[in-house]
Amino acid sequence: MKIGIDIRTINKPKSGVGYYVTNLIRKFQQIDRCNEYCLISNNGAYKSEFQNKPNFSHCTTRVSNENHVIGDIWESLYLPHFLERKGVEVFHGPAFMIPLRRGPIRTVVTIHDIVAYRKPETVPLKYALYMKFLIRLVANRADRVITPSMCTKNDLVDRLNVPKNKIDVIYEAVSSNFTPPDPGYAPDEIKTKFGIRDRYMLFAGNLEPRKNLIRLMEAFDLASKKLNGQYQLVISGKKGWLYRDILRTYERLNRSNDIILTNYVNEKDLIKLYQAADMFVFPTLYEGFGLPPLEAMACGTPVITSRNSSLPEITGDAAVLINPFDIEEISEAMVKVASSDSYRNELGRMGIQQAGRFSWTNTALKTLESYRSVL
Repeated sequence: MKIGIDIRTINKPKSGVGYYVTNLIRKFQQIDRCNEYCLISNNGAYKSEFQNKPNFSHCTTRVSNENHVIGDIWESLYLPHFLERKGVEVFHGPAFMIPLRRGPIRTVVTIHDIVAYRKPETVPLKYALYMKFLIRLVANRADRVITPSMCTKNDLVDRLNVPKNKIDVIYEAVSSNFTPPDPGYAPDEIKTKFGIRDRYMLFAGNLEPRKNLIRLMEAFDLASKKLNGQYQLVISGKKGWLYRDILRTYERLNRSNDIILTNYVNEKDLIKLYQAADMFVFPTLYEGFGLPPLEAMACGTPVITSRNSSLPEITGDAAVLINPFDIEEISEAMVKVASSDSYRNELGRMGIQQAGRFSWTNTALKTLESYRSVL
C-alpha cells in the first residue's frame, strides 16, 4: 500500500495539529517497514523531524496550507494528478482537507473538531463561514473520517449527518517527552526564566476566545485573595485570533506581577513548566480532543478543566471538572487544589495513570486500519 500524507501543518511554532502529524509519522517510521509513504511538505520540516527511511519519500511544494484559497484550490485540482503519478493509493489529510476532485485515489481525513459549528462566536466570521462549508464538503467526500474523540464523532453525526459507520474514533496521545520530574528536580532555572516567584497555576494554549482566558484570569483574581497572594498564574501561549479583549482584561485586573504572559514556549520549556506547576487550569469552552490537559497529567500535574465537549471523555476521573462559565466555581476549584498537598498528590497519581491509557502506537496502528479499510 502506498500512502500519501500532507504534512504541511508542521509549521513553526507548532500547533496541536502539527504535533499530531509529527508524532503519527514518527510512530509510522518505528512500526511500519512494509507500506510506502509519500510525505508532502512545503517547508522542509521533515529534514529535522523525521529519520531517513527507505520506505519514506518526501515531496516539496511551495503552496502553504495556511493560504486557504490558493492552497485549497491546489489541493483539490493539482494534488490528485501529482499523487496519481507517484502511485499513491490512499491519501490522508490530517488537518481537515483532502482533494475534493473524485478520482481513483482513496481518501482519509482527520477532523479534529467542528468549532465553526459548535462555537462560531469564538472565531473570525469569515473563517467560521468558510470552515462550515469546507468541513461539510470534506466529511461527505472522504472515503473515511477519523476523529480524535467520540465527542467529535457525535458532532459530525448530529450536525452534519455523516454516517456513523464512516467514522473511526482514534484517540491521540502524549509525546513520550512528557513525564513526571525526576527525583530531586529543582525548577529554579525555569522559574527564573519566566519571572515566577514560587508556586503557580499554569495554562497552556493560544490566546483566543475559545480558551476562556478572561474568566480564567477573573477566577484567579478571586482565588488569589483567598490564598493570600501565594500563587501566580502563568499563561503560556502565543496570540491567536480575537485576542484583544483578553489583553484588555489583563490590563484591567492590574495584576501584572501575579499573572505572567509568556508568549509561545517551546516543548522543552513547556514540559518544565508542567512539571513545576502546582496545578494546570484549562477552562476551555470546547475541544475536539484537548491535548494540554493530557500533557499535564503525563507530567504528574493536577488538572482542572471543563466538563464539556471531549474533556470528560479524555480526562476520565483524573481531573477536577468545572463549569467554564462559572467564575466562582473555577475559583473554588483552584483554592481546593491549592489547599491540600494530599489532594494534589492523588490527582497527580491518577493523571499519570490516565495519560498512560493513550498511546501513539495504538493511534498509528488504528490509523493504518483506516487506510486499509478504504481499499
